[in-house]
Amino acid sequence: MFPIQIFKYPNGKHGTYVYKSGYSSTCLIFGRPIRLIRRFSESRIDRDEGRGSLFIPVRDPVERFASAVNTVRKNKKYSKHSVNEIIEMLEQNTFRNLHFMDVATVMRSASFLFDDIHLYKFPDHYQQMLRDGGYDGDIPHENKSKKKLVLTDSQKARVAEYYATDIEIFNSIKEPGQKFHFLKI
Repeated sequence: MFPIQIFKYPNGKHGTYVYKSGYSSTCLIFGRPIRLIRRFSESRIDRDEGRGSLFIPVRDPVERFASAVNTVRKNKKYSKHSVNEIIEMLEQNTFRNLHFMDVATVMRSASFLFDDIHLYKFPDHYQQMLRDGGYDGDIPHENKSKKKLVLTDSQKARVAEYYATDIEIFNSIKEPGQKFHFLKI
């Protein structure tokens, strides 16, 4: 299974839902993800043409992590986990939750399904991403945190090390819709 959830914009281009990067708001606009099995049945995975464009929102990884911790702690199963415990489980690869999936993995997987991948900083380029997809309607704001988690410098450093490739990707985005080149990560 490819770890991406895609949807179609009004103009036929595709987007991907990324947890903690506008996921809930974007779902309200475009609905449920397209089932990837349908894409595989089209036998395009090993072909080099005709697979279209994909827009990906990329959020600052440290901010995204803090937001993800707030979200998963709402689940009774994780409510007692400290930030350090969550970081440690990620570092030891003993904690798998889509809220913490690195964007680099999403992008690598997407490169097998789409010809052109375009990156947008979230939230700065979010509206432009939607417009580039042909959407000009209202943008609902879902999952707005009332209380922001503040990480210590030590925690920020550990998260930055864990998401080093994502930070490199985020910092490389100079303009909305910047083309992603697969061989550079």
